[in-house]
Amino acid sequence: MNRNKLLLALLFAAALNPLRSWAQTYKDVAPIFIANCTSCHHPGGIQFPLTKYSEVVPNGALIKANVQNLKMPPWPADPSYKHYVHERVVSATDKALLISWIDGGMVAGDTSLAPPIPVYGNAQLNGTPDLILSLPKFTSTSTTADKYICINVPVNLTQDRYVRAFEYIPGNAAIIHHAVITIDTTGTSVDDYSGNCTNFQGQINIGDYAPGMGPTVLPGVAPAKLGFRIKAGSNVSVQLHIPEGTAGQKDSSELRLFFYPIGETGIREMYFQTVLQNWNFYVPANDSITATAKYPTGTAGVPIDISLYSSFPHSHKTCTSIINFAYKNTDTIPLIRIPHWDFHWQGQYTFEKMVKFPQGYHLFSSHKYDNTINNPETPNPNAPVLPGLFTDDEMLFDSYLFTFYQAGDENIDIAALLANDPLFYPTSVSQTEPTIISPRVYPNPFTESVNLEYTLFTAQFVQVSVYNNLGQEVNKLAAEVQASGFHRYNWHGRDASGQKLPPGMYTYKIQAGNKKCSGQMILKSN
Repeated sequence: MNRNKLLLALLFAAALNPLRSWAQTYKDVAPIFIANCTSCHHPGGIQFPLTKYSEVVPNGALIKANVQNLKMPPWPADPSYKHYVHERVVSATDKALLISWIDGGMVAGDTSLAPPIPVYGNAQLNGTPDLILSLPKFTSTSTTADKYICINVPVNLTQDRYVRAFEYIPGNAAIIHHAVITIDTTGTSVDDYSGNCTNFQGQINIGDYAPGMGPTVLPGVAPAKLGFRIKAGSNVSVQLHIPEGTAGQKDSSELRLFFYPIGETGIREMYFQTVLQNWNFYVPANDSITATAKYPTGTAGVPIDISLYSSFPHSHKTCTSIINFAYKNTDTIPLIRIPHWDFHWQGQYTFEKMVKFPQGYHLFSSHKYDNTINNPETPNPNAPVLPGLFTDDEMLFDSYLFTFYQAGDENIDIAALLANDPLFYPTSVSQTEPTIISPRVYPNPFTESVNLEYTLFTAQFVQVSVYNNLGQEVNKLAAEVQASGFHRYNWHGRDASGQKLPPGMYTYKIQAGNKKCSGQMILKSN
């Protein structure tokens, strides 16, 4: 009797914690590292690599702590406020799996069964650029003060071209605080190494580079065939902010451009502007304040409808949080919220779907600044902080990438268009090896129950969920490691509590490793 009670207790405990009901080894957590870590933590990347078991184990405690406190992978934007393309957010299931493996002693198992690591280089975009502009090598002269220099490179175009993607690659990231990339359509801009080149020399801004930012990629298919126009005879003008204490260090950066084919039609022009700025605030010593900005600055809103593609908020080290939204009267449109601003991890946040910024609305920005000992990043809490161009100054400097609105822009699934874009390197198992055969769903539509079948190539941790038309998960059919081979679930149109759901369209989502599949199921009334 006692033996039976013990067995029942063990089975009950396993049911309560399915992640501990099977033997976790490195191959089970390797996909999590590939999806979230190795694009930065690889040989030649930042700090220490995490591309194989022997590299992960010495850092297990640090990995656990950083995942638990949301420090890693770095994703400052609040996903509960707005979602973006390529979010670096570890799912609750993956987090539990990873921590359980670490707590269980980081068992190696057969490490040869782990999925292969993608090949990483200094560039994040795949393929051969149509044009690589190499900036001349320079030596920093920033001793006790930041310097701004401007470097111009002729593009040597004989006809106008449209850019679909570009990537700025610093030769020495340690001395590039940020880069502002503009197009001088006159072709007359000149280099300025004085350290005081604080004005942009180009007339058209196409984007920025800052620590933590990735490349800018635009979808290349209608109705989101978007691009930046570079006129024939133009120069690319790059303003570089070089921080103090870097004197003697050298840099030679690259700008890689990917063009649309010559003669391509139907391209919608994109624009990048820093529309939210505030240069008139004061942060006292040992105090905190909030500064704001709006666009347009007058009482009237924007004169026409705009489609917002991405957001790039910017501040320095005294800033602790940022929020942007559009508004008209009491109606607000969320754009971005960064509850814990980190100067070292900045980004351009591409919306999953373009956001309609309607005629008559304003953009609003609020930055909080903490110049006290509670903020370890602020340069000197005993001295006031003012707006300025140097790292120890502050900024409220929020930019947007946008185009003129066309009907239906807000329904274009930018995330889906970019998900399989060939310009992106593979960063997950789903793109490095097949894991699952596309599911079969039948009968569909259904009245009583529907079968969901799929086949796994290899053993994987699998989640199978059902969502309603509001995107809410109504039932989780599986969250477990499954063997390779055939699998079937029979769903009776009920939620997790067993209640019958109303007729309508439902979405199934299957995640096997890092491969995701989804589709629709229609529940009909009897």
